[in-house]
Amino acid sequence: QFTVRINALVAKAQKMPEEGWTMQDGTPWPGNNPRDHPGMIQVFLGHSGGLDTDGNELPRLVYVSREKRPGFQHHKKAGAMNALIRVSA
Repeated sequence: QFTVRINALVAKAQKMPEEGWTMQDGTPWPGNNPRDHPGMIQVFLGHSGGLDTDGNELPRLVYVSREKRPGFQHHKKAGAMNALIRVSA
């Protein structure tokens, strides 16, 4: 069931609303353009976390997207960001 729950969260995150993503205060999310946006962090399971069927706390689930701008190479940043994510996990 853990896999089913995580896959459901991922599927929900991948389905973009017709009006685009919005932040908690209702302003448009600056990352609505996949080729031109600032770095973003989206927390799916935060400090409150969630519990599995046995009552064990689920691990934190965080989506990180690096900055992308037209005319700038962004592929070289992936290695450093991946290392940072592994170290902080």
